[in-house]
Amino acid sequence: MTPLHDSTPCFVVCQILMPCSVVIQILLCVCNPLLEKRTNIMAGCNKCYEFIERKIGDGLETYGRFVARHPVKILLIMLLANGLLSLGMFRLNYVIDVQKVYAPLNSQAIKDSDKLANTFPDTSGSAFLAYQMPDFGKQAEVIVKPLNGDILNATFLNQVKTLYDFLYTISSTDADGKPVNLQQICARSFGNCSIDGDIFVGNEFIYAVTTGTPISYPSFMHSTRGPVYYEQIVGNAQVNSGVLQSASMLSLRVTLRTDSSYYSDTAKNWQNSFIDRMKEYSSNDFEIVFSTADSLSTELNDNVSGDIAFFSVTFTLMITYACFATMTARCDVVGQKQNLGYAGVIAAALAIASAFGLCCAVGVDFVSIVGVMPFLIIGIGVDDMFMLISGLINSDFSSTIEKRIGNTMRTSGVSITITSLTDLLAFAAGTSSVFLSVRNFCIFSGVAVVFCYINQVTIFAACITINENRTEQNRHYMTCRVLEKSSEDTNPDCYKFCCTGRKPKSTREAESFLDKVPKWILPRLFAPVRGKIIILLLFCVYLAVSILGVTEMKQGLDLRNLVDPDSYYYKYREWLDNNFPGGTPVSIVFPDKMTYSDFKIQSQINDLITTANSEDTVQNNFEINWLSSYKMYPTYDNSSEANFVTGLWSFLADITNNRFRNDIIIDNSSLTIRSSRIHFMSESIKDSQDQGNFMLTMRDIADDSSLSVFMFSPAFIFYEQYVVVLSQTLQTMGIAVAMVFFVTFIFMPHPLLLVYVSVAVAMITVGIFGFLPFLGLTLSSITMIHIIMSIGFSVDFVAHICHGYMISEGESRNERMRNGLNKAGAPIFHGAVSSILGVVMLAAAKSYVFFSFFKVMSIVITFGIAHAVLLLPVILSLIGPSLPKLKPEVPHKTKLEGQTGIELNGVTNGALKVA
Repeated sequence: MTPLHDSTPCFVVCQILMPCSVVIQILLCVCNPLLEKRTNIMAGCNKCYEFIERKIGDGLETYGRFVARHPVKILLIMLLANGLLSLGMFRLNYVIDVQKVYAPLNSQAIKDSDKLANTFPDTSGSAFLAYQMPDFGKQAEVIVKPLNGDILNATFLNQVKTLYDFLYTISSTDADGKPVNLQQICARSFGNCSIDGDIFVGNEFIYAVTTGTPISYPSFMHSTRGPVYYEQIVGNAQVNSGVLQSASMLSLRVTLRTDSSYYSDTAKNWQNSFIDRMKEYSSNDFEIVFSTADSLSTELNDNVSGDIAFFSVTFTLMITYACFATMTARCDVVGQKQNLGYAGVIAAALAIASAFGLCCAVGVDFVSIVGVMPFLIIGIGVDDMFMLISGLINSDFSSTIEKRIGNTMRTSGVSITITSLTDLLAFAAGTSSVFLSVRNFCIFSGVAVVFCYINQVTIFAACITINENRTEQNRHYMTCRVLEKSSEDTNPDCYKFCCTGRKPKSTREAESFLDKVPKWILPRLFAPVRGKIIILLLFCVYLAVSILGVTEMKQGLDLRNLVDPDSYYYKYREWLDNNFPGGTPVSIVFPDKMTYSDFKIQSQINDLITTANSEDTVQNNFEINWLSSYKMYPTYDNSSEANFVTGLWSFLADITNNRFRNDIIIDNSSLTIRSSRIHFMSESIKDSQDQGNFMLTMRDIADDSSLSVFMFSPAFIFYEQYVVVLSQTLQTMGIAVAMVFFVTFIFMPHPLLLVYVSVAVAMITVGIFGFLPFLGLTLSSITMIHIIMSIGFSVDFVAHICHGYMISEGESRNERMRNGLNKAGAPIFHGAVSSILGVVMLAAAKSYVFFSFFKVMSIVITFGIAHAVLLLPVILSLIGPSLPKLKPEVPHKTKLEGQTGIELNGVTNGALKVA
């Protein structure tokens, strides 16, 4: 991992701010010519806002009244629907392959890998060579570390030989349960099992160490196998003049056959047996770490599966908080609303189950990172629950239940519709990602948001109605028994709490203790001029620190972070990354027919190789080139293509040239070469950004050649993510921001509100990018999910406060903002607390996926709530939209005397409505 290029921080900030600045510029361009008519413009904007608010509100109010008339039917139908949808989870398909999940889908590297596999046959059963593989295959590896610190010791090497022999004792079974040993399923090279590092336990190498014979580096000359390249399988090698002086570690890497589905499946079983046996292996002479090709995927899966168990604790916390937060301040068993707390959390949990069921039923694969979705959705659902409860307790208590439910949907229903749509569209943007992890997470989460919204406006709205009917009949909130109405102060509190009660008569009586906290604290923060100045200065500091953090942001994903630090794979990866060179074999592939006997073609091939070798990232002492070797062979003849190929057959028939046989595909019928490849080795490249740049450089060299050629390495499949993650994040984020602005424009069509939302979203997003380095996180396919998610979340709190301001009255902006906070402050506060409770248990998670989610969600919630209850109230109180004064309301009367067609909309907004 490495800091981004010097110009990148500015680029990132600009890309974040660009969509917002475009919106602002369009608004200014439209409004500037009309600045002299500002009053008329603002009046038109206000009328437009009022029109949209009224139309949407009318629809939601009509729906709310319908729910109030049929609560039991709606509740039963939706419970049945959720239960049936949940059955789809029986078709859950778990994908754990890290390469498929965290590498870009259909990338150039994957296409090249498929092309290579279709061009050159799999010879792992007869003539295997590791650098010819189109992927990482199936393998197992043991890294050995001598206690004396040096592998060039005959005694130690003889001890390692016992480990080498032990590997052959590991057996497994095939699909039919038949025993299979290593000799039967190992990849074969030179007639033996292909085990990289076997030269260290061979007699020739041990004899050279015993006699003090200089050992050449990076290749050891074997009497029958020729030069054996071993640079990649010794750790911390000390070399002097091409002679190996010492090394602190060595690797034994077993490769398994994959030339048929039988061997591929059996290889998986053998890898599992290998892990089980190596966990039991011990030695007094050396330390070992080990891994297989599937270890990372398996350990990641086990790690995430263990952390998902935290959801049960999270669910309990949510139930507890919801019940406590809905407990009315007035000690009364009739007016209590704890049952609504249960209902809201259960409705969100049912939405999660339904989303899982539907997605699994239609064939969406479950990937490990989807495991964090329930922690996210439970917070969103409880947020919506508190918003609806807030609308209920701010409605006119003298109205009928049907009108109160309708009014609740008119006010709070609009808010949760806005936030649900913004969340849904942010996730919809993420479904276009090239990363399977991002795409499937966004599909699961987007569907869950839809079901969460549906359940809140059906199941929870029905539960609100049932609860209101209970209070109207003066029934106990637990036993539902009809109680005598309390006579205020005639009974002691304990008796009144247990045996009597009555329906709340005002918002103050219906509020909980926690509802009063934000109403008391928040207005006192921004009301004084001094408070406004301090808040604005603090946010200036926040923005400066965020931009500084962007300059330190890094890209890449350390694979060790994906597993538990106590895992065997974590220690293996630590030894491998810190002690062994990070070079990778690269193939120059010529996939089409060429006239190789042509001097011009040979010259172009040499120029291509020379250009590649001129790069600092390419080793000059490693090249496997069949063409240059053949040109030095006695049968070489380029007088014609037919003679060239005839001589090549003789060249390949020589046992010393076995390694070239699978690098050339000859068309027997026409005596032409259909395809070929040449190999070289990169230098040790540890940094993920440098790895991505190396891949792009090699591709540029191939593209600049006039030949039909491409460069490939199995490592390129992982390098792809380092190249596309930033552009993918910015692209997806731009789409999400555009969608969010569209929703905001539809539901709150006021230019000032669009400007404020734009600025708030931009500042929150810059903060998330900027604080990643301070949290020890990098930009990767995992944190990309968190950033996409933050777009929707950052708008949620902002939308609540803007909507609360617009539906409130007041003689001044300060007063309107104070009234807006009275309406929206409590649900925003509860939403923030519930969201934090939704992820707080992940602080104890062992998996990087879950723990990073906790970190990012924490700053998203913190920044979102800070902008919503601190920055925006200050801005709205200073330069917020000003609506014309409304006529005084007539409190607690539903119809005016002598008038049949006019009724009040209640005290929530004080506006008159013509029926």
